[in-house]
Amino acid sequence: MKKYLGKCALVLAASAAMTSSARALEAPFDHYVFVPNRASADVAVIDADQDKVIGHIKVGNVPHQVAVSDTTGKLLATNTEDNTVSIVDLRSLKTEATLKLGHEPEHMEISPGGNLAAIGNILSGEVSLVDLSSNTERARVSGLHEPHNMTFSPDGRLLYVGNLGANFVSVIDVEKGKVIREIGIGEGQALAALPGSDDEHQGVINVTRTPDGRLGFAAYGDGGAMAVIDLRDMRKLATLKTGEEPWRAYTTADGRYMILPNNGDQTVSIYSTTSPFREIAHLRGAEDMTGVNTGWFETTAFVISRGDDKVKILDLTTMTNAGEISFGKDASPETGVVTPDGAKFYVALSGRDEVAVIDVKTRRIIKRIGDVGSEPWGTSMVGALNYCH
Repeated sequence: MKKYLGKCALVLAASAAMTSSARALEAPFDHYVFVPNRASADVAVIDADQDKVIGHIKVGNVPHQVAVSDTTGKLLATNTEDNTVSIVDLRSLKTEATLKLGHEPEHMEISPGGNLAAIGNILSGEVSLVDLSSNTERARVSGLHEPHNMTFSPDGRLLYVGNLGANFVSVIDVEKGKVIREIGIGEGQALAALPGSDDEHQGVINVTRTPDGRLGFAAYGDGGAMAVIDLRDMRKLATLKTGEEPWRAYTTADGRYMILPNNGDQTVSIYSTTSPFREIAHLRGAEDMTGVNTGWFETTAFVISRGDDKVKILDLTTMTNAGEISFGKDASPETGVVTPDGAKFYVALSGRDEVAVIDVKTRRIIKRIGDVGSEPWGTSMVGALNYCH
């Protein structure tokens, strides 16, 4: 899966006025599903108790990802076409600020304390550090190479950045606002893509954190390797061999395993997160795998295949393939989220303008939610293992 996976044809909404059709939300916010719609420039809000859309929050053009800070009660949406981030107060649904950032802000991560957001401006090679108390950009860190996904250290002092255009992880000192180290992964080109180049390469997509925050797993797509990093002191503990063109690792909620889709050979690797960090299963995957979600007491994993319009089911007790669920032709499943209790799985279907709801225990689709918006790109929940592609 090359770097263009996170890109699609840009369809601009007719209006990007900061208004909302949703009622004000009540804390805690963990029973809402938030869905960014790239072509209608809004975020749909689904009540997970009813599996029903209760409104839409207007944001900027081509929202790529949403994130919620439970500490501040704010929702953020990165608007890639506008080069902005929208900051919305969920209790009033008023847009408190729209900040101008670098070129094509996409992925973001909220700090452990919930008061800071790190946002990657992928085409300008920068990371914006946004203070959520004052709604201001505190610093803009340069020297990155297509910054993709980011992970904070447990204490929030360090930020680990996956460079989609390089074979190393950059480490940012958050207080100083600058890169202080680069951790190499595998062999090959030091810089897979130079600024302004049309070459398609896949460097480091993400540093996936274990739930306890101690370890990070970072795969290098073009190198077929994955590093295990101690997130407390920037040490690389091991380098693991992967399948061809690994995308990114996904953790189980119990922290026992990392699940890695290998898009080059359409396989899925499962690794132990305890030393010696070995591969314990190598299973069949599918075409253009965009994400992995787990649930039902971490007995089941769902591997989303946009290329085959389905999810592959993995049984994590027997470490075997256990079937699949089809969404229908041209459904284009993007990414999904499992509820914090592990019971329901919500998948954005950008080709159908729907969100599919899967019962994790029975492994069946129980509902398709319409009226979501145009080109839903993902789903997000407070307290869940969220990710974007």
